[in-house]
Amino acid sequence: MTDNNNKPFDKFLLEEYSNIAQAHFKSIETISTFFRYYLLIMSIPVSAVAIISQITPSPEQMVDIVRRYRVPTSVVLFGISFIGFGVLCYIVNLRMDVILYARVVNGIRKFFYDRSGLDLNVKLRMRPLPQSPQLPSYSEKSYFLPVVAVFSIMNALYFGPALYILSNKPILTVVLTIVFFCLHFLIYFLYTKHRETAYLESDILGVDIDGVLNKHRDHFCKLLEENAGKEIDPEQILIMPVHEYQILNVSRIDERKVFNDPRYWRDMPAIEDTSDRIRTLRNVFKLKVYVFTYRPWPDSQEKKELLQKVELFCRQAHGFSLKLLMLKIFLKLKSLPVTCLIKLLKDEPLKQVTKLWLRENGIIYNRFIFERGNDYSSYPRGRFNNRFYISRRKKIRFFVEDDLEKAIKLSYICDVVFLLSHPYNESNDGLADDINELRRNFPSNIIRVKDWSEIYKKIRRLS
Repeated sequence: MTDNNNKPFDKFLLEEYSNIAQAHFKSIETISTFFRYYLLIMSIPVSAVAIISQITPSPEQMVDIVRRYRVPTSVVLFGISFIGFGVLCYIVNLRMDVILYARVVNGIRKFFYDRSGLDLNVKLRMRPLPQSPQLPSYSEKSYFLPVVAVFSIMNALYFGPALYILSNKPILTVVLTIVFFCLHFLIYFLYTKHRETAYLESDILGVDIDGVLNKHRDHFCKLLEENAGKEIDPEQILIMPVHEYQILNVSRIDERKVFNDPRYWRDMPAIEDTSDRIRTLRNVFKLKVYVFTYRPWPDSQEKKELLQKVELFCRQAHGFSLKLLMLKIFLKLKSLPVTCLIKLLKDEPLKQVTKLWLRENGIIYNRFIFERGNDYSSYPRGRFNNRFYISRRKKIRFFVEDDLEKAIKLSYICDVVFLLSHPYNESNDGLADDINELRRNFPSNIIRVKDWSEIYKKIRRLS
């Protein structure tokens, strides 16, 4: 039965049901209206031919007029056939929306039927409409395919004569008209496949590297002691970046000493079983894995020091890259263009080092994104090449993140965001109340997990 705590949500679903049902019927009316407009456009040339036939005394003169004005005649007929093709694409999209609305209504219907408390036999007997949000199918071979056939025949009847009048080549006309005819069906099946498999979500798993694939806290503390002479416990890192947690007395300069050391990126220890779990997710659930990382290193305010650091990183990069090759050549020549190109090329060595690290640790992926610009901005107009922009453009379904702030922003883009637990994203008595509140209460599609085994189980349940 209905729980009082869920009454606002029940009310929302009922309103949603009503609105979607109205949109469903309005879309059907729109399809009918556009089909009438289409028939009107198709009838224009027929009416024109009828008028001309009344004016001209013989069929020979009419053929003569067509030959004299063959280019304008062909343009008009081509235009009508292409307009008809465009109208078909629009109507197909409208039909896909109708089916989407029907699926939403079915899902809401199932929600209330499941909570009704009625016996299953009673529910099945009194239910005339489906309750599955996977029905109806986007591909309607017995219902909408005949409509596509009508469009293809009528458009081809204008396309063929237009091509013949212009080219006067019967074989070419027949072949291209058949191709144009079949193109209507191809477009319909492509639209249905896109709606069924990739319209609202994709089969992509986004994965951050630092804190998700590797043990960056332990490695950071080790190199911090070597490079800055400061010793801290990895479990003491309650806020990231570390220099913002003043209790640890680690400055921004101390951090830079670690991040400007190629060993930090080259020798980073990987989290156990990560490669196996990612391989299983790719093979079992057919997920595409997009790996993201933001690593704007090396850096320095002094150009001479920056060049030295870039050269140091170059020696660690063994992967082939045209940018890397150019950078190595210019560094050897010690030429002036190095200072001009350094802003564009300085991150290429670390990019290759990162790819090498992924390969050596057996982490397979479909695409590697080395983020540029601002890695925290999710503002669309910024068009930064970061995880937010790519997730929005590629409709990434799942994302594994360790940064709570980024996870919250991703939760408005992705279906599910897995937050891998670390001390710097968990609540702690030593932190301020507002920070703990944020770490305890976040969007419901962010799921906190302890390891990759738990991620695998969650995806298995959600897929």
